Amino acid sequence: MNPNLIERVRSYLARVPGAVSGAEGHKATFHAACLLVQGFNLTPAEALPILLEWNTTCQPPWGEADLRHKLADAEKAPPRRPRGHLLGISRAGMSPRPVRPFTPATEHGKDVRPLPNRTGFGHGTREQVQRLSTLRPYHREGLEWAQERGLLVFGSWRGFECHGLTDASGRVLELRRMDGKTFPAVPRWNLRERKSHAVGGTQKRWPLGILEVRDFPAIALVEGLPDFLTAHYLVRLEQSNHPTRCAPVGMLSGSPDIHADALPMFKGKTVRIYPHSDALGLKGAAKWQGQLYAAGAVRVDVFDFSPYRKTDGSRLNDLWEFVHQLHPDDAKNPVTGRIMP
Repeated sequence: MNPNLIERVRSYLARVPGAVSGAEGHKATFHAACLLVQGFNLTPAEALPILLEWNTTCQPPWGEADLRHKLADAEKAPPRRPRGHLLGISRAGMSPRPVRPFTPATEHGKDVRPLPNRTGFGHGTREQVQRLSTLRPYHREGLEWAQERGLLVFGSWRGFECHGLTDASGRVLELRRMDGKTFPAVPRWNLRERKSHAVGGTQKRWPLGILEVRDFPAIALVEGLPDFLTAHYLVRLEQSNHPTRCAPVGMLSGSPDIHADALPMFKGKTVRIYPHSDALGLKGAAKWQGQLYAAGAVRVDVFDFSPYRKTDGSRLNDLWEFVHQLHPDDAKNPVTGRIMP
């Protein structure tokens, strides 16, 4: 979808009040879904990330499964006006009020920095998804699910074509270059050469995708962008018969603790952590495990990569290597047949 159209639709929907339980909330949410699907002629898959963002203004927010049903109903409903009728509205006729992201006014008594600017980032083309699937490589099935959930986006930053991760909270935008190269150093910003770039305002402590797992009883908590996309493939592969049981959530680094605003969302969940097997990753996993138990998670365990080797016989470090570089002898271990919670 055209990035300009994405921003246009987001700006329009930001004018629509969020649904309130007990005040015809179903009707209000269906109306928002119809604006996207019928008014702007979006497919349900294209509309879902925008509706998830609007959903953060609802009291209380809906689960992702409910929003999918609303979009499906909007797709089937007889249109009262020609499909795409809102495409003719000029930007001048829209309210300049910005999208209301899910974020507190302050954090630890201090003003929060502006959230990352996600303008120009959105659904990628089939060609972009296919290229990304061969880059690392990744499995296309996992990429398509991540994009469908509104977590994988494509766009341009400083002239570099990028893929990145974000979510309905608007708190995170982490990018990597589509050509697989590193971002150059920018001394005046104190930026070194790096594989990943966190757009200014990104909150590293925020667990990416936590708003999107409200209806899932189990969470695969991973570290880093490659493992997050790999987890989408593994969940789909292992739980194809139970597609609403488990979903990935990602911490972009093993260093930070989990943001206090997100901890209540882990209550009642079963969580399996897949850390990087270095000292920093294991230390982070132990810290998260303690936080999640204190927050009311039902069970939190940590997947142990130490018994497994890579194809060259060296130690296996993370979930991506587990999928793509597992030694053939270790692949025969029955444990590897099902690793998700």
